[in-house]
This record gives sequence, C-alpha cells and structure tokens, in this order.
Amino acid sequence: MARLLLRRTVWCAISLMLSLSATPAGAHLQFFQSSWEQSEWRVERQPGHCALTHAIPHFGTARFEQASGRRLTFSLDSEMPPVRDQQAHVISQAPPWKHDTGASDLGAFTLKQGRTPMRLPRDQALRMYYELEQGMQPAIQFDDWGDGRDQVQVSLSPVRFREVLPEFQACTAGLLYLDFEPLDEKTIFFSTNSDRLNAAARRELDAVARRWRKQRDFRIVLGGYADERGTSDYNLQLSQRRAGMAARFLNSRGVPRSAVESRYFGENEPSDPASNQAAWARNRRVTVWLAGGS
Repeated sequence: MARLLLRRTVWCAISLMLSLSATPAGAHLQFFQSSWEQSEWRVERQPGHCALTHAIPHFGTARFEQASGRRLTFSLDSEMPPVRDQQAHVISQAPPWKHDTGASDLGAFTLKQGRTPMRLPRDQALRMYYELEQGMQPAIQFDDWGDGRDQVQVSLSPVRFREVLPEFQACTAGLLYLDFEPLDEKTIFFSTNSDRLNAAARRELDAVARRWRKQRDFRIVLGGYADERGTSDYNLQLSQRRAGMAARFLNSRGVPRSAVESRYFGENEPSDPASNQAAWARNRRVTVWLAGGS
C-alpha cells in the first residue's frame, strides 16, 4: 500500500512538473485533471445514442458520443463557459508509468463561447480515443478565459478508460450504420398502417426540395420505418411504401430521381424501443438524410 501511495504521489508531481515546464515564464498554470482515485469513465445509453463520459473536477465533462447514422465525435463541456472564442492546442502526453513514450501534437482547434466550447469531428475524436486506448493522456491547452495571462491545461486521464471500452463498443455496435456522413437530417411521421403524407410531412419535404433546387450539391437518402406491430414482411413493405411516397413527392417538387435514394428498415432501428402508443407514433417515420456529393 505504501508503495502504491508513493507511486501515485510521484505521478501527480511529475504531471505537474511536465505542465509547468511548458508554461511561459511569468505565467501561472491552471491544471484540471482527475486524480488516480477520482478517474472514472461511464457509458450512457439512450435509444440510438451512445456516450462515454469523463468528469474533470472543477472544470466540466469530456464526452465521446455516437448516434445512429452518425460518426464518433468528442466534446468538452465546461462549468465556466468562455466569454469569447479563442485558440486551443491539443497534445498527447505519456503518464508517468509510460515515461519512455514521447508526447505528440494532435493539432490546434478553436474554443467557442458557450457551455460546450470544444467539439471535434470524427477524425480528431478518433485520434483522442486511440490515444486514451493506448494509455496516453490527451491534454487541451489554452489561455485562461479572464485576462489571458495564465495558461490552462485540461487533461483526460486514461485510468479505467479501457475497462469500459467493451461496454461502449457493444453499445455502438447496435447503432444504425450509414456509409455516408449526413449533412443534415429531418424526420416525417405517418399514421398507423398508412403511407399518406400529412400536411406537416409535406411542408418538411417541400423545404428539403427548395433547398436542393437552390444548392444542388447534395443527394437525399430516405429511410423508411414502421412500428413493431404486424409481421416483419408487412412492416418492411410498409416502410418501403412510405419511403416511396416521400420520394415521389420530392420528384414532384423538382428533385430528380437520380438525386434521391430510398432504403427500408421495417420495424428495425426503432427511434423509441418502448411498446406503447407514443413510441409507435415516433417509430412510424421516414428519416430524410442530406448526404454530400453523389
């Protein structure tokens, strides 16, 4: 036990020394990171959504997220939102027990005003994810949000990260996979056993058609769904009819057939997995994805 406590003390001291060595002369360092004992990663599951979160004491929360049809993203939430946009630098440092591994530069990014100042797209999110998986310690460095005279470093601890990866990977494996990255997404809904477009659905599709006629730089992918009632074959046919109805409406509004693709999922991939009237209403739908390029 004494040896373990000594190792933890040395780890904290070395981490602080490494951070101070990178701080400009005359500047103070504000250092935010979970201690060895505090470090925890949690998996959060919701229908069509998986998150892997890490609390950073006195700062906020780091979050890896993936939703159905979407790719992995990373965000940093702050308890003290910045009042202006500014640049941040991301590095990956070796923790003390990997002292023979050098640091790497993960790039420069913009911190935005608001409670979620940092959002990273798939490629950068994956890089941070892989660094943590390899036992490294990604750190976000920026000037303080007051007068900018001090340096701030927010570090993600790799401690217990790999312990929860199987649960997070099992969650993401159950999400809908799309072979494209949606630029935008809309949803229209249907009555029971119906493929008729109601007024709200027509307005939504009409707006999509106007956007396409104006830009013409994306394609439209329609995903048809049904609720769980009925046989699988019937639900698949019903989801096909719903997507087909939406496609014909878009064609009538000037979107050529070559710009529209339809896919059918039947009762699979429910928006709400519950078995009640409210869930069934949410699952009788066509999702309209706007995809870049053709």
